[in-house]
Amino acid sequence: MKRWKLALVLIVLGIIFGLFLSRVLTIRHLRAELARLEAEKAKIQKEIERLSARLAERDNLQLIEYLARKELGMVKPGEELYILIEDGEPER
Repeated sequence: MKRWKLALVLIVLGIIFGLFLSRVLTIRHLRAELARLEAEKAKIQKEIERLSARLAERDNLQLIEYLARKELGMVKPGEELYILIEDGEPER
C-alpha cells in the first residue's frame, strides 16, 4: 500500500513539474517574441518619423524648387539650361 501511495505522489509531482516546465518554456518564448516585436515597433516608429518629416516638407516651396531644378533639370521661364559635357563622357 505504501508503494502505491509513493507512486501516486511521484506521478502527481511529475505532472506538477511538467506543467511548471511547460509554463516556464511558454514564458521564455513569449518574452523573446515581445523583444522581437518591440524592436520591430521601434523600427516602424523611426520610419513614421522619417515619413512625417518628409510629409512636412511638401509645403516648402524652396525645397520643391530646388529638387525640381536639381533632379528634374527644370528652369524658370526665360532661363536657359546649360549641360556641360566633360571629355570622355558620351553625349545624351
